[in-house]
Amino acid sequence: MSTISGRFARVVIGSNIVAEMGNMNINRSTDEVDTTSFGDGWGKSDVGMKKWSGAVSGSLDAEDANGQQVLEDAWDSGELVQDIRFYMKYSTTVGDKVVYYAPDTESDADAGVRILTQEVATDKSGVASVSFNFSGSGPCKKIVETLT
Repeated sequence: MSTISGRFARVVIGSNIVAEMGNMNINRSTDEVDTTSFGDGWGKSDVGMKKWSGAVSGSLDAEDANGQQVLEDAWDSGELVQDIRFYMKYSTTVGDKVVYYAPDTESDADAGVRILTQEVATDKSGVASVSFNFSGSGPCKKIVETLT
């Protein structure tokens, strides 16, 4: 497996695919801590806190009770969404590889994503769209596995 076609991407909550999504990004970053001292001729730094965030967007599906509505409800309540997976390569075929990012609830039971914004929009020449921006709480893991 070298490159991954975007058509195999999915956002999944529990066992439910979030309907009509067409764009997704995951940003993982590390803060930089300045450790430069007086008299140093060059700046020095160390690794600080790791964090992650991202967004998903697509066509609005007002009847997607187990996907888009779950994300909207999480925005409304402020609750974390823990059982969410962001598949770069999704499959259900035995022997295929899947690649996804998810909150690492194995190493931190409180890990999840917090929905920060929900935007809905429409245009006279298009379809209604929805986007959700989120911030990760706790660690994020990348999983590459072969389906058995």
